[in-house]
Amino acid sequence: MEPWDIHDEHVGHTKPPQEISPAQFIGAERKVQYLMPKSAFVKANTAYENHTIVDYSDYAFVTKKVTKNPDVPFGSTFECHVLTIFINMGYNTVRMISSTEAKFVGKPPMVAWKIKNAMYNGVTDYFVATGETICEHAFREADKGD
Repeated sequence: MEPWDIHDEHVGHTKPPQEISPAQFIGAERKVQYLMPKSAFVKANTAYENHTIVDYSDYAFVTKKVTKNPDVPFGSTFECHVLTIFINMGYNTVRMISSTEAKFVGKPPMVAWKIKNAMYNGVTDYFVATGETICEHAFREADKGD
């Protein structure tokens, strides 16, 4: 995972320095790559992601993630676009809203429906794991009195 290209040392902190407005984080980007495990349909492959901060305030944190998997069958014909919104609901409560879209470059292949289904299943698993991680982290911090 590469650092954010703007204010990397402050993104994610609850109190950035006075001279830096959280609005300055909007548009920050970072690149991530990781190994996707082998599945019933594809061999292990490298996923390439580009994350962008779409909104950043005391009330919401929004990221857009575009993932490409060029080494899978038809991988050069599609991208996975994910938008995730974290809303501060107050009283130590956060709401996560996520959406995903399969974007095809040019004419979708005949197996586009299979690609979409696999993508949506994988992204749903990611959303659940993200929510569980946030809850686990929040629970640990609550135990510390933070």
